[in-house]
Amino acid sequence: MVRCRLDGPFDAVEGLRYIPLAEFELWRYLMETRHGRHVAIEEVSIWVPEESGTWNSGFAAEELQPVVRLRLERPGPHGVAIPMERFFPAETYPQAQEALLAHFEEEPCRVLAATPGYFVPLRASDRRERRIHSA
Repeated sequence: MVRCRLDGPFDAVEGLRYIPLAEFELWRYLMETRHGRHVAIEEVSIWVPEESGTWNSGFAAEELQPVVRLRLERPGPHGVAIPMERFFPAETYPQAQEALLAHFEEEPCRVLAATPGYFVPLRASDRRERRIHSA
């Protein structure tokens, strides 16, 4: 998972993005060439779902950044649904979901699930990894 920001006010939460690492280079290319936006990478790490086992696994609360994973399907060619997965900062999730779905007003998407979770900064995930190996 890549935590990055689109150009604009540096501390504006609206510019904050969480992009799966496998999709990041393509996404960045589209943002910079098609939309003329600059992308600044802040950190690369992991996203974990909010589950009791994960929540109590040694991460300090201040190390976890709340991020919602949205899974949905959009209509595809020949009636085959295309799965999509997007991640949003929890504090802007309602507005971000609304903005995303507005892109598909002509062919509405079907929301499958919204899963609360956390972006775990590398410092925290490294510390947890060391604890697991030393146990």
